[in-house]
Amino acid sequence: MYKRYLSGDGPSPRKEPGESKLQETLQKKVTQSEEDNVRSTVTKCWDRAEELKVSTTPSSDDTTGLSSWKTIRVFVSSTFTDFFNEREILVKKVFPELREWCAERSLYFVECDLRWGVPKDSTTSDTICTCMEEIDRCHSENEGTPFFVNLTGERYGWIPTEDEVPSDVRQQYDWINDTSITFMEIMHGAYRKQNPNAVFFLRNGDFCRDLPEEYQPRFVDPEPVKKEHLRVLKQKLRARFPEQVFQYSCQVEGVSDESGRQRVKLKGLEDFAEKAKDFLQKAIMRTYPDQKAVKNPDPEVQEMENQRLYMEKKSEFVAGREDLLKMMLSYAKGDPLDGVQLSGDPVYWGVEKGDNPVLCLSGPVGYGKSTVMAKLVQNALKSGIPVIYHFVGCSSDSRLTEKMYRRIIKSITGETLDDMPPEQQDCMQFYKDKFRDCLPLLREDGKDTLLIIDAINELVDYNAYNHLSWLPPMLPGKVRCIVSTADTHSPTVHRLQEHPCYHANMTPLSTVDARLIITHRLARFNKTLAPDEIDQVLSQSCVHNPLWVWLLTEELRMFGDFRTLSTKIKSVSDSVTSLLSSIIKRLITDDETGYMEKALCMIACSRGGVPTRDLTNLLGDVDQKESLPALYLAKIRRLLKPYVRTVGTREFLTFSHSAIHQAVEETLLTSRDTIKAYHSTMAEYYLTWSTDKYVNLETVPYHCTQAGLKSR
Repeated sequence: MYKRYLSGDGPSPRKEPGESKLQETLQKKVTQSEEDNVRSTVTKCWDRAEELKVSTTPSSDDTTGLSSWKTIRVFVSSTFTDFFNEREILVKKVFPELREWCAERSLYFVECDLRWGVPKDSTTSDTICTCMEEIDRCHSENEGTPFFVNLTGERYGWIPTEDEVPSDVRQQYDWINDTSITFMEIMHGAYRKQNPNAVFFLRNGDFCRDLPEEYQPRFVDPEPVKKEHLRVLKQKLRARFPEQVFQYSCQVEGVSDESGRQRVKLKGLEDFAEKAKDFLQKAIMRTYPDQKAVKNPDPEVQEMENQRLYMEKKSEFVAGREDLLKMMLSYAKGDPLDGVQLSGDPVYWGVEKGDNPVLCLSGPVGYGKSTVMAKLVQNALKSGIPVIYHFVGCSSDSRLTEKMYRRIIKSITGETLDDMPPEQQDCMQFYKDKFRDCLPLLREDGKDTLLIIDAINELVDYNAYNHLSWLPPMLPGKVRCIVSTADTHSPTVHRLQEHPCYHANMTPLSTVDARLIITHRLARFNKTLAPDEIDQVLSQSCVHNPLWVWLLTEELRMFGDFRTLSTKIKSVSDSVTSLLSSIIKRLITDDETGYMEKALCMIACSRGGVPTRDLTNLLGDVDQKESLPALYLAKIRRLLKPYVRTVGTREFLTFSHSAIHQAVEETLLTSRDTIKAYHSTMAEYYLTWSTDKYVNLETVPYHCTQAGLKSR
């Protein structure tokens, strides 16, 4: 029975005496014609696949990493119902061992296992995009040679129709019609570039003879075209990856409901597990041969890398602001500033000849202050001016004033600051004194030095009585300092006005520059607006706010019906606050998983970001220690991608702009009880489940305090 099922043949019809031989001849011709059509279909697919070798460039990812620690991201590709046993062994045995092995070599191991991942109600363009974009992340984080594990048996998998594959996905990934998602994962993750870090495990199908008949559809595709696809796929993989294809066998142990569902349990997979571990270890060592064992990364080195990557990302595209940047660079060089307002009384502060007032850049939220400051860092460095920079809000530690002190002091002296002496009672005074002791070193150096601190209104002590007390009224010699702040935060603005301080204001975005941002942003996604539609956007009163323009382009690029685009533009909220509120509500509505609201609130309640692995667990069942299925988190990340950043090797997820964080708080976290409940859940997780000692140390006190858990 099994052989007939596997071959696609059913029981032969009973022939009546005297049946016409002509009927038998016609039946053979029909069968032969069907076989020819099947072979023709599969051949066309592979002809196209061979043409597209080394043709697709994965899209870049915004994930930031460390120079000392590297991320090892492993993508597991297979059909789902038939490879539950193998995926369980990978996730529960092989990957934990590899994670420990990698940590000893300053490597952070992350598996991408989209299991439970393609249910019937999710066979949509969203699922296709999620799978392919996860492989993109593996490409970008592992130098174009992702760690890719494919499991192939007797099922080929779901073949989407042409209508189910979006046109942009078809173009971006050179999609091949009449093939499965698993096939396209193999093409994108391994085949086209002959990826040396890809491994293929082909399971011997003999065990299927012992499967209960009702379970055979979970393990075997009976359709002739899929069987032919599998036959040719295995043949092609062996030819292109002769040293990377492994055959293995297993046996049926029985049927179990341990996972809460009746599943076939397989045994004899020890050889498979050992080969998977061995191959990945060798591939990792070959890709990163120089990784040294570091038990814990230096937090200051980690923060320095985060700062650099944030600066580079922010400065990628700046529309306008040429005059402002020119003036700020002149200040950095010590040139006279004409027409720039100076506040404060230099005489009162005892200003000496050669001392330099601070320059403050201020403006409304969303006007692009951080972008200008990042671009200034690059311009100053190109001009040969040494720059010490700190972007508040670029990471969880960046908002802590004492951590900022330590970074700046180390940049000046080249030495790591010793711990505070036991007799010292005031931590902030200790760091303030150390900072002021360092400034004469820069005066003695005699070189132009620029200190840049962005978003000082976002420091954690922004409402404290001693906010900015560390900032000296004047800088000595050739040392100059530029800070930025939102003009809506009165304590910061008033404190700066007490000092002798130059003031520069962010002016509204010009219509010309707004048009440039709109066309540039949409062009990145191969989209354009008609001239009358651009004029319609430019007529909005909020078009002079760069953040509003950026948010609008994100909404428009995801809008699917071009016929009603004008109506969509008219309906967009004409303020940053209301637009963000509508975006948050749309994200929750568009989310298929039901976890978007919880994810947004968890990120907002975190101390500057939540590690991706922790978010996967926090969105699951913390009490039962059950993680959220990986596909769900991948879908959430895909929807959130424009609005979050990923920081550091631990992949802290944080909002890309403080205005988004504020909007989540104002839209979803309106009750103190709700806020305390989230902090309580997060505190419980870090106390009872998380094994990352570094993150636990940094986060547990914060969440316990916010949740009012004094006894913990």
